[in-house]
Amino acid sequence: MNIATRNFPLVPGFFLGCLLLLSTNLLYSQTELSWETSWATAKEQAAASDKVILLNFSGSDWCAPCIKMKQEIFGTEVFRAFAADHLVLLNADFPRRRKNQLSAEQQAQNEQLAEQYNRKGSFPMTVLLRANGSVLTSWEGLPSVSAEDFVKAIRPHEPETKAPTTGQTQVFKRTLLLMGSRFVISVVGQDQTVAEQQIDAAVAEIQRIEHLISSWDETSQTSEINRQAGIAPVKVDTELLELIRRSQKISEITQGAFDISFGSIDKEIWHFDGTMTALPAPDVAKQSVRLINYRNIILDEAAQTIFLKDAGMRIGFGAIGKGYAAEKAKAVLVDAGVTDGIVNAGGDLTVWGHQPDGSPWTIGIANPENKLDAFSYLEISNSAVVTSGNYEKFVEIDGKRYTHIIDPRTGYPVSGLKSVTIICPNAEMADALATSVFVLGKEIGLDLINQMQGVHAILVDDTGEISTSTQIELH
Repeated sequence: MNIATRNFPLVPGFFLGCLLLLSTNLLYSQTELSWETSWATAKEQAAASDKVILLNFSGSDWCAPCIKMKQEIFGTEVFRAFAADHLVLLNADFPRRRKNQLSAEQQAQNEQLAEQYNRKGSFPMTVLLRANGSVLTSWEGLPSVSAEDFVKAIRPHEPETKAPTTGQTQVFKRTLLLMGSRFVISVVGQDQTVAEQQIDAAVAEIQRIEHLISSWDETSQTSEINRQAGIAPVKVDTELLELIRRSQKISEITQGAFDISFGSIDKEIWHFDGTMTALPAPDVAKQSVRLINYRNIILDEAAQTIFLKDAGMRIGFGAIGKGYAAEKAKAVLVDAGVTDGIVNAGGDLTVWGHQPDGSPWTIGIANPENKLDAFSYLEISNSAVVTSGNYEKFVEIDGKRYTHIIDPRTGYPVSGLKSVTIICPNAEMADALATSVFVLGKEIGLDLINQMQGVHAILVDDTGEISTSTQIELH
């Protein structure tokens, strides 16, 4: 992937996400909540009562955000009244204290639920499900919204596709969890059966990508590369070799702010689950990133091998993988005849064509203070939009917020920005640049973006001030 370093022309019309907040009228009564712990029972209840399942992953005796969510969201009368009429509540708890230990059967069930719906191991994690177990939507971390706004966001969703029809152009949509994130695949078409087949092909492609690049899948080529770090080169598919080569190029351009060897960081010194009360010493933080160095990822294109030079090194594609998967899924859909659609890979969006009425796609830029709200809208027809934010995972120490985004060069969390949105032709590039700009900071980050052709940025700093790259207008 060649990246230009010169001024760029204005890219017409942009977009970022259509946020639909559903209104609700709730009766305020002293309603007691009943949380199921059996997955089978929850599904039976949901099917019998025509309700949806709210699955909550919690750490009841150690996770401060989980406890806070129970008090400030689930414990409110507005939520209790709503849940009584619309939800089957299912709690998958992961306590740590011996006195709270669950039965072996319960532990096994919760682990299975986590494997299916919470691959990242996030706490708290809330997933809204149909009775058949398919995902409607999900939220990672403690929502930075009121209980009222949370209820508006979790109102039971209408079926995402209409009854099979022909002749009427419409949007067919599917939501599911892939790569540990919420994916929404939307295609414009006239026949539901055809649309479902097209979406099936896109899902299969995303699953293939996940198996290729996942560092959690012990059978993936990425895991084998990590196992052989400091020992021997690993022969890989051309596709993975090229992805790593492009990643190194982005590392060079961003001066190491983006680095796929970030997987080498010592994760034990940072805990963004509310249990951390003090910062690590500077020497400890620096030591934690000692193995992070993209230059020590050795590519042999002739032999088609990857070698991690130092023992203990690890690579991971968390800052580029979803964008890459979105682009690959788009390619499959286009090859299948989809001329208009969206692939939303956990907030990494690639968009092409138009809505059924011929207008550009319109998406709202999430407000860092309330991600269920939008502070601006962009219209776009053929581009990618990715937002990286610090509002989902963070820890507060001595009154200061530290984001989960770590500078791979220092070992410390970055500061100064609340969110970064990148708009460019390719979701893979946008994904990598969003994290990079977060690490580089506002001034250096905007300077970089302003030198890249066809790339735009929208930044919100810690004071709430909005800054943009040149030649972009917000509405």
